[in-house]
Amino acid sequence: MKYKIAIVLCALVLSFTSYAGEEEDALKQSIGAIANDLLAKHSGSSKVKIAILQFRTNNNKLTPFNAYIQDELVLNYQNSKRFEVIDQNAINTITEDYGWNLDNCTNFKSYSELSENIFRGLGLIPEAFIYGQIKDNGETITITGYIVPNGVKSTNISSTQVVKSSALTDKLLGKPIRQPKEEPKVVVVEKPVVVEKQVVVEKPVYVEKEVVVEKPVYVENNDKKPNTNKYAQNIGDLEFEMTEVKYKGDKVEVTLKVVNNNADDKIDHMESRFIDDQGMEFKSSYYQNTFKDRELVEKVPIKGTITFYGDDNINRSKSMAVIEIKVYGIGNGNLLGTLRFRDVPIER
Repeated sequence: MKYKIAIVLCALVLSFTSYAGEEEDALKQSIGAIANDLLAKHSGSSKVKIAILQFRTNNNKLTPFNAYIQDELVLNYQNSKRFEVIDQNAINTITEDYGWNLDNCTNFKSYSELSENIFRGLGLIPEAFIYGQIKDNGETITITGYIVPNGVKSTNISSTQVVKSSALTDKLLGKPIRQPKEEPKVVVVEKPVVVEKQVVVEKPVYVEKEVVVEKPVYVENNDKKPNTNKYAQNIGDLEFEMTEVKYKGDKVEVTLKVVNNNADDKIDHMESRFIDDQGMEFKSSYYQNTFKDRELVEKVPIKGTITFYGDDNINRSKSMAVIEIKVYGIGNGNLLGTLRFRDVPIER
């Protein structure tokens, strides 16, 4: 009996180890794909010195996921002919002392000051910086890496991978670790079943009745109906519709549907704020929504979300007295227009 129990325990351990190994392989492959994509998109053929900064969550938190991604990037670039990674431990120390985070990831001054600190500490000047963002979607994780050439104020060089959430990603995000789901075993037993079928022979019965012939009446149909949605507005050829406003944990998430009626275009980013029924104001910057660098296809709707984070005050909000959304197109400060909706209830 003890021998049988030992065999079962060994089988369970081997099964769990195999499952965990598959999770880690999938995560490493995704990080490797980001590393290769950033390398391919970076211009120039000469070897450059790279400083890898932090990979924070979309609400600007630093988790063990950061060190895991940094280690994988260093491994991917260790034999690279184009990227030379500066000592990661030293860069981490300088970055932490400086206080770098996602709030100043697009600030040219922060990269200039970091370069000076790295030069004073290591005698080197990085020619490019790499940083990133980790978004927890529940059942999936979105990892985005950005590369910023030193001396350039902003960059559109980025690479994104979506991986399945697992016990490993839970651990790296500092969340409660989920247990692997055991697939139920299905046993199929074939058993013959005899079905008796009754055959009924019916005699035809003829009944005279009136036949109504419908004459079609053609009415011109106007396909273009006015938009009567209370939470829909247009900016030029762009149609915006707010389809959902809902609490999700300690945040409020707003879902928008966007249609471009003219031609293919691009939304660079959005910035938003709302004032609740108690007069409290909450803001959402561009990296707290999914409308950054969104490609539009003519007359094809896309959906995205804007997320508002706040302290305990946001949980007291019952409705939005007003929500204001600024929409930016391609180009420096190219404000396309501002959406404004009033008296918006927040679902729970």
